[in-house]
Amino acid sequence: MRVIYFGDGGWATKCLQRLLEEGFEVPVVITRRKPSDSSLEEFSHQVNIPTRAPELVNTPEFVSWIQALEPDLNISMSYDQILRKPILNSAPLGFINCHAGDLPYYRGRNVINWAIINNEKEIGLTIHYIDEGIDTGDIILQHRLPIEWEDTYGMVLKKIRGAFPGLLVKAVRAIEKGEVNRQSQAHLEGTYFGRRVPGDEWIDWHDSSLNIYNKIRAISHPAPGARTLLDDRPLIVWQAYYELNWPRYIATPGEVVGLVLGQGVKVKTGDSILVLESVQFEGEAAQIPQFRIGTRFGLDLVRMMYKLQQEVAELNSR
Repeated sequence: MRVIYFGDGGWATKCLQRLLEEGFEVPVVITRRKPSDSSLEEFSHQVNIPTRAPELVNTPEFVSWIQALEPDLNISMSYDQILRKPILNSAPLGFINCHAGDLPYYRGRNVINWAIINNEKEIGLTIHYIDEGIDTGDIILQHRLPIEWEDTYGMVLKKIRGAFPGLLVKAVRAIEKGEVNRQSQAHLEGTYFGRRVPGDEWIDWHDSSLNIYNKIRAISHPAPGARTLLDDRPLIVWQAYYELNWPRYIATPGEVVGLVLGQGVKVKTGDSILVLESVQFEGEAAQIPQFRIGTRFGLDLVRMMYKLQQEVAELNSR
């Protein structure tokens, strides 16, 4: 079976390696124009597979080039361009995609992060045919993995990377044998999530402990990390801890209200507390925080207004 592989990153590399081990022929690997890392290209060259990084995959010239390679099936694994009908029809067995979301739920981008932020207990892996919608094509196979209470983004990503190669091979074998039981999504509403962008990482200490805890673990390594401010300095929060049975009360959100020896500091949230266990000022090493009680994180609007009033009064007195 002849497969053209479109992909990016470490999990795409692992899936390609497994496809080759299973004996599938891959004449070329198509990488992103701006890849997240060089792993897929480097591995492809190690096994003597040429790579291309087209600026646009939907041009007639590129589609004709793909068709001339006579693929049986095309596969997308974390590829970033929207695919139109001509290239979707460039292989007789279709074009399939590997998606780390429980379709029809969690369509879109950065869905692993969003699943943790939403306090999901499982994450779905889906292999589906690509149509002209966004993650709306017929489902081929699905598998679910647990998200444990203390799992961070990196931990969930590791589970997914371990599971996807076998799932992809299973799906491709089913396509090869004509044994796919296609499940249409056409009648299902589902959910959609947009790409996370700079600015989404800031912590709102008025939010609940649960929401802040999930946000911190959802964008921990290898993501950029959740951020707050301390004396106008950005502070990355890499690790925190929370228990659902901790007391709920009203106090000052973002204020350090206790120390946990050797573990970190207790910080007041909108409804309870949260223990910060690993933080890092930009340009410095990560550390276990031991800030004094009364330290306030975040944007202190009261202090800013007071400072502004002082500056205005000083200007008026001149």
